Amino acid sequence: MRILIVSDIHGNYDALTAVLEHATRWDYLWVLGDLVDYGPEPHVVVDTVRALKPDLVVLGNHDYAVAYDKDCGCAPELHDLSEYTRQRISLRLLSREQLEWLKSLPTHRVVEIGAARAFVVHGSPRNKLFGYLKPSLPQYELMLALTPSVYAVRPNPVDAELVVTGHTHVQADFQAGASRVLNPGSVGQPRDGDRRAAFAVLETDSLAVSLCRVKYDVSSTVKKLSSLGIDSKYLARLVRILHSGSV
Repeated sequence: MRILIVSDIHGNYDALTAVLEHATRWDYLWVLGDLVDYGPEPHVVVDTVRALKPDLVVLGNHDYAVAYDKDCGCAPELHDLSEYTRQRISLRLLSREQLEWLKSLPTHRVVEIGAARAFVVHGSPRNKLFGYLKPSLPQYELMLALTPSVYAVRPNPVDAELVVTGHTHVQADFQAGASRVLNPGSVGQPRDGDRRAAFAVLETDSLAVSLCRVKYDVSSTVKKLSSLGIDSKYLARLVRILHSGSV
């Protein structure tokens, strides 16, 4: 059985469509949050994801910010761009009913995959919306990030063989203590120098993971952004990120 795992779509319907067409076959679908902001079609992405009836969807920090009118807590170099696109794109295009659906999403899920347990979250077990799980973190910080309680003063990592997370926009598959950390990367806003849409496929029987990339029509996404009448300086930054796959 195959699980298609996608994250950080960010209103990029062209990239999402390419992933769905390329993946072709899956038995389960997991969506790790951040359906909105930055991209030109957050409303279309939300409707598409809902229509797919995913087996699991968790709330991302941008979904939270849009739904509750809160700060997204994103990286400083992107904060103004996030706020601008939230106000000028996401909140203009999303319906009240779509916002209510975003509010209904859980911050995390714990699921069984055969004999293995998976902790599925947008950020980290410790900081479910805003935390980053990166292989470059010092070991102590990594173990603390894997600790579910935000009040813990010492690492007490989550009891899960697999931790599935997004938020960094960078694909990863690495071991951290007793847990294997899997990040499918970003569908709509890759930031690892590869502009192709990223996703992952997990085989439930063997827990084998394929980190995948697929080309999509970036020019179509740029054209849609250009048609929204947004400020030229923000448009230029968005276009550069889409073309370069980096901030």
